[in-house]
Amino acid sequence: MPNDNFDQPLCIGPHRLMPGQRQTIDLPVGHLVTHQVLDLTVHVRRGEKPGPRLLVTAAIHGDEINGTEAIRRLLNRRMRHLAGDLILIPVVNLPAFVNRSRYLPDRRDLNRLFPGSKNGSFGARLADLLTKEIANQCTHAIDLHTGAVNRPNLPQIRYSDDVPGAKELAEVFCAPVTIASTVREGSFRDVFGRQGMVQLMYEGGEAGILEPAPVQLAINGVLSVMRHLQMLPQAKRNETRGKTVFCEQTTWQRAPRGGLFLPSVNLGAFVEEGMILGKIGDPLGRQKTPIFATHSGVVIGRLRNGVIDEGDGIFHIGLTRRVGAIAKSIQAAEADLDHGLDHPVFDEDVES
Repeated sequence: MPNDNFDQPLCIGPHRLMPGQRQTIDLPVGHLVTHQVLDLTVHVRRGEKPGPRLLVTAAIHGDEINGTEAIRRLLNRRMRHLAGDLILIPVVNLPAFVNRSRYLPDRRDLNRLFPGSKNGSFGARLADLLTKEIANQCTHAIDLHTGAVNRPNLPQIRYSDDVPGAKELAEVFCAPVTIASTVREGSFRDVFGRQGMVQLMYEGGEAGILEPAPVQLAINGVLSVMRHLQMLPQAKRNETRGKTVFCEQTTWQRAPRGGLFLPSVNLGAFVEEGMILGKIGDPLGRQKTPIFATHSGVVIGRLRNGVIDEGDGIFHIGLTRRVGAIAKSIQAAEADLDHGLDHPVFDEDVES
């Protein structure tokens, strides 16, 4: 989707930004119980040449912090040759972020309140502000997430298969695994889906834990998308990245009984139907129950709780039989991460 209005002012709240301008904008959302004004902080970078308008967001769930760190690092890149517009929001759900919580103070999930309402609850007003002032003016979006507490996710991209161009952009992002998934009504993805706009949702790591690998993969993916959209020049050094593996469906492997959870496979492992994924120990010491895989595929998420109940989702499996492709994708991601802290992504002031 082209940005046909690039030469016009980009209006966000009372601010008008022309091409070439950069500004950090604090949009008032409302007042907290302490009378403190709550703002949505938006970083806007307008290039001097026409191009798409990309929105990158994080912490819609306040305890999912890997995306916030990824955006913080992106903000430290100069991007002098930027074409189009880049809008970065490191913390969407600030009240939840401050409380180290997934949810808003009223225990609602912000990612079920879109497109929001200016006369609704606090969360609905935040969703309305983000939708009308920011999202509706963008051509593309990437929303950064993690797994929930005690449910880490293998870095992965989710996209809407019915949106033209979404699969291509998901492949360019190049997470180890890519999944075509349905859009939940009321989610941020739903805002873009209704307009036929391309939006990717990245999942990597676990809530509440800052992890270098998912952070770096998120940054690499965003920069790859920007280069593909011709918002940035191609990388000067030769970057050899692997290919993502597409999983058309996912399923949860559930606990056959309650007890002590003793897994024997980790994230990224390829499992065959019938193989043993671990055991469930009887806490009273009487027996162990093996966990047999009910499907073949790659482990894209798992439970870390030591004590489980019958029926708990313990392994999230992306369905695929492409064993070799999975191994190459995981190895390529690991090789990319092996650069360590001397990799440009960890440089606080690098050129793009």
